[in-house]
Amino acid sequence: MKEFIINNYLEDIRKKIPAYDLMLEIIFNSILKVKTDISQIKNILAIGGQSFEAKNLSKIYNNSKITIVEPSEIMLNIVKNECKDLKNLEYICDKFENYKIDKNFQLCLCLLVLQFVEKPRSFLEKIYNSLDKNSLFIISIFSNKQLAYWKEFALSRGAKKEQVEKTFNNQSEVMNVLSPDYTETLLKEIGFLKVEKICEILSVDMWIAEK
Repeated sequence: MKEFIINNYLEDIRKKIPAYDLMLEIIFNSILKVKTDISQIKNILAIGGQSFEAKNLSKIYNNSKITIVEPSEIMLNIVKNECKDLKNLEYICDKFENYKIDKNFQLCLCLLVLQFVEKPRSFLEKIYNSLDKNSLFIISIFSNKQLAYWKEFALSRGAKKEQVEKTFNNQSEVMNVLSPDYTETLLKEIGFLKVEKICEILSVDMWIAEK
């Protein structure tokens, strides 16, 4: 899992990721309302979770323990500072691959992380094994599809040209090259049930899956 140390990460990601805020709205205003029973959610895992995720999870599941795993101390401190009044958050400053899981989770969010993971299969297997039966997993990725459209979109939003050009010209130098089909197949092979694609916008795909 790659470590990010960008202070203006959220500003940067909104320039690069089509409908970033819309996908968060879909998660918190739709998916979680339909797919979870608040009384059954005791432990929540947010891998690379940002403050917006933490605040909304805490608001919805105020009696649940929310564990945020983030390898960058700078990024984690930003979340801590912005969520200092929330009492049900647990912070783990480490790669998820190294995290010693001491509890089972009923809900996991892993948004725009998998493409920066060295071994996607083992990463997803660890998530799967950390979940209780009937748990919900929400995952999004940046894929290798429609990069030409994505490039023009990102540049028009003010993303740094050098970074955009590098991703477009040689994606494998920046991140893992993941196709949506490969990712969905991986989820099913690992054992996730009811794998459902929720949205696909240019190079970004999001699924929900149940264990």
